[in-house]
Amino acid sequence: MKIIKLQTVDSTNSEAKRWREKTGETYFAISAQKQTAGRGRFDRSWQTPEGNLAVTIVVPIPHNTSTLPSISLVTGLAICDVLAFFIKNADIKIKWPNDILVNKAKISGTLIEVDSNSIYVGIGINRSVSPEDIPYATATVQQFSGQESSEMVDVLVTRWNDYFEAWQQFGFENLVSSYIARMNRLNELVEISFDPEKTNKISGICRGVDNFGNLLLEDEKGIIEKYNYGEIQNLG
Repeated sequence: MKIIKLQTVDSTNSEAKRWREKTGETYFAISAQKQTAGRGRFDRSWQTPEGNLAVTIVVPIPHNTSTLPSISLVTGLAICDVLAFFIKNADIKIKWPNDILVNKAKISGTLIEVDSNSIYVGIGINRSVSPEDIPYATATVQQFSGQESSEMVDVLVTRWNDYFEAWQQFGFENLVSSYIARMNRLNELVEISFDPEKTNKISGICRGVDNFGNLLLEDEKGIIEKYNYGEIQNLG
C-alpha cells in the first residue's frame, strides 16, 4: 500500500478525503507527525503534537457491508500487535473497541469514517509526546522503549493490511479469540456510556465480544446483552 508521508496536516482523515477526491484513489495511506485539528470519537479533538504519529488508511468499502462494524476491532488488533513489537515488558491491552492501553494508560485511539466509496481508518499513536490537559492517564512509546520507532507507520500500515485481507476473506469470527485475549477488563465490572456527557450508561461484567464485534455485558441477573456502540469506563 502506498503511504504518503507528510510533516503537518489539519487532520489525516480530512487530508485523505481530499486526496481521494483529487486522485480517485481508494487504496492508500496518509501519515503525519503533527495534526493541528485532529478528531476522535464523539467529535472530540485528538492531539497530535510534533513527534507523534497520525495515519489514515483508505480502502474501498467491501461488498458485504454487514460486517463493516468489526473493522474497528480489527484495527485495534493491528495496533496492539505493532505496539507489542516496539514495547517490551509492559501490559498492552485493547479497550473495546480499539483504544490501546499500556499499563492502563491510553497510548492510541482510532476514528473510523465511511463515505459512499471508501473507509477512512484514522489512527493516532503517542510516539514521543503525551497530550496535555487530558482527563485520563496517557502513555508514549518512548516511555517504554528505546527502540527506534521512525518506521512505525510502515509497520502499522503493513500489519493493518494483513488483518484487513484476513478479515475480508474469513470474517471477524476467525479473529475473535485473538481479540478477546487482548481485551482490557475482561471478566471484570465495567460501565458503558452512550453519549459524550456520559449520562446515558449501564454497567455489567465484560464477557468479551461476539463474532460481529459486539461487546458482551452480563447484568446482575446473569443475562448477557450485546452492544455495538458506546464508550467503556472502568468500575471497581
